[in-house]
Amino acid sequence: MALVLFLIGCGNPCQSLCETMAARAAECELNVSEEELEACATRYEEVTPEMSAACGEANDAERLEEWWTCEELAENYTNGAK
Repeated sequence: MALVLFLIGCGNPCQSLCETMAARAAECELNVSEEELEACATRYEEVTPEMSAACGEANDAERLEEWWTCEELAENYTNGAK
């Protein structure tokens, strides 16, 4: 996972949000695999300026904790909307 996190760290705000969401999932005792994290980063390799701005605004661990309960996050990951 360290390699994936290193690669994401050099990415755009949406790729960073993948990492932040995975960290929130870990707090909720949900497992996010390296493959899922890598797929998320790959999905957001190219984003519009608008998407980048939205991801940047959402990429706050405290906000995510307020917005996403563990139950909602589990449902999100279960439904494949990673």
